[in-house]
Amino acid sequence: MQRLFYQQVEALFSTERLAAYAMAQAGSAPDPCATLARYLLNMALCESLYSPLQIGEIALRNAIHRHITSLLGREDWYDAPHLHLTPWAAAEVGKAKAKITKTRKSVTSGRVVVELQFGFWTSLFEAHYEQHTPFLPGGIKAVFRHLPKSLHHRKDRKNDLENIRQLRNRVFHHERIVHWQDLDARHERLLEVIGWISPALRQMAEALDRFKAVRAGGLKPWMDKLRRHWPAITAKPTANATIEIVTSFVDATNGAETPFGHRWGGDVIRLTPDHLNAMLSGQILALDVMNEYITFLQLAHDATGLSSAAPTP
Repeated sequence: MQRLFYQQVEALFSTERLAAYAMAQAGSAPDPCATLARYLLNMALCESLYSPLQIGEIALRNAIHRHITSLLGREDWYDAPHLHLTPWAAAEVGKAKAKITKTRKSVTSGRVVVELQFGFWTSLFEAHYEQHTPFLPGGIKAVFRHLPKSLHHRKDRKNDLENIRQLRNRVFHHERIVHWQDLDARHERLLEVIGWISPALRQMAEALDRFKAVRAGGLKPWMDKLRRHWPAITAKPTANATIEIVTSFVDATNGAETPFGHRWGGDVIRLTPDHLNAMLSGQILALDVMNEYITFLQLAHDATGLSSAAPTP
């Protein structure tokens, strides 16, 4: 892959960010193509996990909301004193209300439920809610209606939800997951948790799922894309000249083989009789290339016998 392209991407994404995706053999520098391909693969994996994570998060919070509303007989159950929220959870409810108020909207139970972070919902499966509140242990059966009875263990289900939360946070915050060796197991457990809440939702999640295909494809599709669109620049092995006489134009807008190897561009710069006369008189032409580079054209000193010749338009 073209190193210049990698350097341009690195300057925008930061060296530190891309370095996390670099893997080098002992005694050799990391392959920039493999590094960027691993970054793109990570992006694709995160994208493929977005839909099941969204389905799982919404299904969980709504299932909990329905159950506690029914249990306490009030939709604003988060304000019920006998629910005994932990200080952290109570603070989260306060933040949610403040955020709603800041937008000049009325504080309703529906808005509070939507505004509460995923961590709030997973925290309701902590031991505190089994010891001091009416939510657990009955909440496990009520929320995960299709969970086998043999799996009604709070600690295990809390662990499942924490793993999902960790995965969700990394995906939604554009962080690295490609290196996780248990990523396939986490994906499968996410689908299982959705199925415990609703088999119909699991079917929908599986219908939308592209994770396995992206995972199975690995790095190769991304390396192929990078090499196809930004191939390594190859030098012409038989000549050192920077100017070649050709018989036709080459459209290298998307890259093409030229007398100098693989290049991009292909813009045509046309010289007028005034340009030619200026060079014949010993002057130099300055060319502005892509509004970024400057190139000069000068008649070679050994181009004798040309000064008396009239240029042809």
